[in-house]
This record gives sequence, C-alpha cells and structure tokens, in this order.
Amino acid sequence: MQWQDSDIGEGLDPDGPSAEDLDRFGDEFRTCPNCGRQIYDQADICPHCREAIIDKPAGAKWWVILVVVIVLIFFAFAIL
Repeated sequence: MQWQDSDIGEGLDPDGPSAEDLDRFGDEFRTCPNCGRQIYDQADICPHCREAIIDKPAGAKWWVILVVVIVLIFFAFAIL
C-alpha cells in the first residue's frame, strides 16, 4: 500500500512517521516461520498450522562457532 500526501489528513502529528515509514513498517501481518503463511503480527499461535509463534533470541550461528574452533585449532598447531 502506497501512502499519498492526500492520505495524510489534518490533525496528524507532523513529527510522526513519514509515509515511507508507514509503507515499510505499517503492515499488520508477518509470515509464520513454520508454514510460511501470512498471520497477524500479534498472533501467539498460527491459525493455519497451530504452531506457537515464539520470537527466538538471536544467537551465534553454528558456522560462526565452527570457524572460531577451526581458527583456534590452527593457532594451537602453529604454536607447537
């Protein structure tokens, strides 16, 4: 949905979000990580696949840990 200047009525806060921000962040849907269908962004359970929607904390990816281990092994053999 593209916002036009004519869509912005009088009485709105001029310091509020821009039309570009509304286009970028104004969607009330997100994608279910299990089935990939569109669901409301406030949903706790996907109505399609019944999977609980849990925001997982960002952690180190397995490949980052693998690279660190390989570098440590390389330095251990380089010192010996």
